[in-house]
Amino acid sequence: MTKTPDLTLNAEDGGALGFEFLNFLEYAILRRVEPMHYEFYGTPPEFYTRIFTSGGESPRLDNPWDHSFMLEYFLLDAEEFFDRNPSPGEKINSGIWLETAEKTSEEVPLIAKAWQLETDQVISIQVIHEEYAERLRILRKARHELIERRKISTALNTFKKKALFDAMTKLYNKGSFMDILQEQVDKFRTYTPTLALCIIDVDHFKNVNDTLGHLAGDSILIQVADLLKGSLRKSDFPARYGGDEFTVIAPDTNTEQSQKLAEKLRKRVLSHDFNTGSIPVTISVGFTIYRPGETLDSFIRRADLALYDAKLAGRNCSCFRDPWLIEDEEDAQPIAPDTARAATSPMNADTGSSLDLDRDDLDDSPLDR
Repeated sequence: MTKTPDLTLNAEDGGALGFEFLNFLEYAILRRVEPMHYEFYGTPPEFYTRIFTSGGESPRLDNPWDHSFMLEYFLLDAEEFFDRNPSPGEKINSGIWLETAEKTSEEVPLIAKAWQLETDQVISIQVIHEEYAERLRILRKARHELIERRKISTALNTFKKKALFDAMTKLYNKGSFMDILQEQVDKFRTYTPTLALCIIDVDHFKNVNDTLGHLAGDSILIQVADLLKGSLRKSDFPARYGGDEFTVIAPDTNTEQSQKLAEKLRKRVLSHDFNTGSIPVTISVGFTIYRPGETLDSFIRRADLALYDAKLAGRNCSCFRDPWLIEDEEDAQPIAPDTARAATSPMNADTGSSLDLDRDDLDDSPLDR
């Protein structure tokens, strides 16, 4: 393998012998005549002719940096190095780079060095041995692949985030809600003793939109979403079900706890200032708990019917549907207003104070925002 000779050993005779030896070893040598002015020494080696020859003419002997970005950058470093008056034997190098031959588009690995000799200052350009060149190519390819993987990973994470969350409210979207609910139902069979589901609707939202405009409507939905996130445990899952409807999946939550949860959410919205003037913003909540063995559709439909019961009961209230009162799910209908209160246990501000409490055994810390 070619070894770099020590130019300082040949500097006593003005470097002539050393320069000829370097030419023999495929070094191109440029002697510094004055700042930013160099002269090529000796016969140009084959690689120099191959890389820096254009249009069949003679090599650009004295100014290869005019046609190589890497050499142009290194020339500035070399000039700064020489201006410091370094001691004989000192040198700096450019690091390895790939230079493209103009005629053949061949990539040739090169390294440049600036040397301080006893009587001369020179820049040398050398071809790197093939095994180093191959190593460089491998490293370059690995770096390129790493960058591409990072780009793909970043894009994938962005896509996943967009696919999971509603863009406006930053809650889980309907697709995520269905996946999470299925996962919680699967856990129910072995891990989760109770599972509650709330479906929430903003009362008279169309009227709010028509009166205040869609921007105000969007603002209300965002604020409702924030109130939900701030009122739930980290183990709960709020989602935007669509339009002005939201859902909350609450694992480890029994009937009594789900009632307290529904009322807590309703009261948080009722007491919040939405800056809508005389137009009130309230929600209706339908909730139920999972019945072992039932389908997701049955579970969701029962919660949805409970929401309709709350609407029929006058809105701004919460209604519960008992999962153990088995009925024909396809034929089930909302209960008439005059019987809804007794049959579905609607709860509002006029009911007892027991529902003002938070869920007794639940960590009431809010969700991370």
